[in-house]
Amino acid sequence: YNPADFYIKTLVESPVSTGYGYDNVSQNNFTASREAGVHCTEFQQITSFCSVGYETIRHNLREEVLDTINDTNNKFPNSNDMLVDKSSNIGVLKELYHLSWRNLKIIMRNPALNHIRLLQHVFVAVMCSLAFFQLEPDKEKDMAGTLFLMVVLTSLFGLFNNIQVIPTELPLFAREYRSGAYYILTWFFSKVFTEIPASAVLPLIFNTVCFFAVFEVANAVKFAYIWLICYLTVQASTAVAFFASVLGWTPLNALALSPAFYAPSFIFSGQFILIENVREYMEIFQILSFLRYGHEGAIIVFFGHYGGDTYAQNGNATIATLTMDEDALWNKDLPALVGITGMYYILALILLYTRTHFRI
Repeated sequence: YNPADFYIKTLVESPVSTGYGYDNVSQNNFTASREAGVHCTEFQQITSFCSVGYETIRHNLREEVLDTINDTNNKFPNSNDMLVDKSSNIGVLKELYHLSWRNLKIIMRNPALNHIRLLQHVFVAVMCSLAFFQLEPDKEKDMAGTLFLMVVLTSLFGLFNNIQVIPTELPLFAREYRSGAYYILTWFFSKVFTEIPASAVLPLIFNTVCFFAVFEVANAVKFAYIWLICYLTVQASTAVAFFASVLGWTPLNALALSPAFYAPSFIFSGQFILIENVREYMEIFQILSFLRYGHEGAIIVFFGHYGGDTYAQNGNATIATLTMDEDALWNKDLPALVGITGMYYILALILLYTRTHFRI
């Protein structure tokens, strides 16, 4: 909305009914109105316009606005011309540094949101710990359920905590980018890098509370593996959130799109349908399911030989029952999580570039 239109429109209203009018014009316009033959002494009690003074004021104000617009157009190039011709020459790395630092300041200026994120992880972790507290060695099914929840809940937090990161700053991004402030690439990856600390620390807190409260034998190596798997799963869900947010373009649309991307990954995670029982025409959803690889990796680490033997009585049998391969951690699961994360980030970046340049 143009501020000049607001002032011009304001002068159309009656001074008594709106509180605006002659009392709010500049001294020059006031002098012009007196020279035009307007003799009004008490402006607060005016009940009708003095037509000559009004036309003089409106004419002067419009001339001032037009002069300002002309000066602005002469000083600055058209925004469409600036769209692809970037004027900044400070370098990509320096742009990335300054944008990342600004994003960190934005996060630090909202401590209430940071406290809420921390509390939600602690609260849900305590709930899971109380529900599965100190499982006995023969409770393999409950152990597998706990591992599944650890992967799913941390990824859900990553999805919903980042689904509105891009849409809320798109107006500022569009204005700064069209003025030649930075590249799309640096702005996008500054957002990605800023979210890395939270993606690492919050799952660590959640897993620390859950893992050592649920499982009787505390194995530090298995705990580190499971934290790594949860961290990579959170990164994948964050990448999905970025893609959905760029596709939706507005906070509400992005939030509405998020279940469409998360639900297939949840269904084909291997917890509800065994991996080998998935129909051929649905395998593409299983291949793109980041929860499938996170869930499988956690099961393999805990019930397998990573970090020593598990205290579960039938660890190998549990892996076989879920039709998982014990050697798939480094050969498939971890590389797949990294690949899916990179794929969604690249798709989000391409879509952001396309929508910015072609106004799709």
